[in-house]
Amino acid sequence: MVACFALAAAAVEPTPEQARRIEKLERSLVAPCCWSEPVSTHRSEAALQMKVEIRRMVLEGKRDEEILGFYKQRYGMRVLLEPEGSRWWWLQVIPWVMLALGAVVAALVLRRWLRPLPSS
Repeated sequence: MVACFALAAAAVEPTPEQARRIEKLERSLVAPCCWSEPVSTHRSEAALQMKVEIRRMVLEGKRDEEILGFYKQRYGMRVLLEPEGSRWWWLQVIPWVMLALGAVVAALVLRRWLRPLPSS
């Protein structure tokens, strides 16, 4: 079934800009069969079907937001390789801030421990 879709989609060649969009979208979504690899590199039936659907939607003129929204509605937010909005902050920025704060606290504690004792 998917092979038929692939043959039909291959009949129309995308423009270079459409090809870049297709590649970007394939790298933005996780294959829903195992949730471990992006669609662009995964070799499952589900990933192949998603590739065909992405190509078809791009060639139909749908915007990237519409395509990602379609997959978010179908599979949930987990399908996105990188989370959106506040989740991105929690997963990308907050750990680095916490690491920096921990390093500062560790440096202050070490400085205090290594300070010479006052002579009495």
